Amino acid sequence: MDRLLLRAVCDDFVTLDAIVAKIGRRVETGKGNSQLLYNKLLSLIGDKLVSAFLLHADPPYITPVKRNSPAFASSWFFITQRGRKCLANSSRAAGAHAAGDSTISDDFTTAVNF
Repeated sequence: MDRLLLRAVCDDFVTLDAIVAKIGRRVETGKGNSQLLYNKLLSLIGDKLVSAFLLHADPPYITPVKRNSPAFASSWFFITQRGRKCLANSSRAAGAHAAGDSTISDDFTTAVNF
């Protein structure tokens, strides 16, 4: 699910509602879809793989938002450079794993291999 979240925020600034609409239907979580994705997003932010921002019409156009800010729920999310590296590494490793490369272990997890 980490890789899905990173892909959802890698091309543009995205709201939580847009993330839920984009990947929520692909994840079998029932009624807790939004909350589960929100918690995973918080985890990725804690790992510095995703950042939260407020977008404005006037300068400064983008301001970072801290996790404990009241504005966090209405933030826009975007992948960090570290997140891009993690996503690239996980994509390469997943491709090698799918091709039967024995150097990749079966307990591979996406967000921790950066």
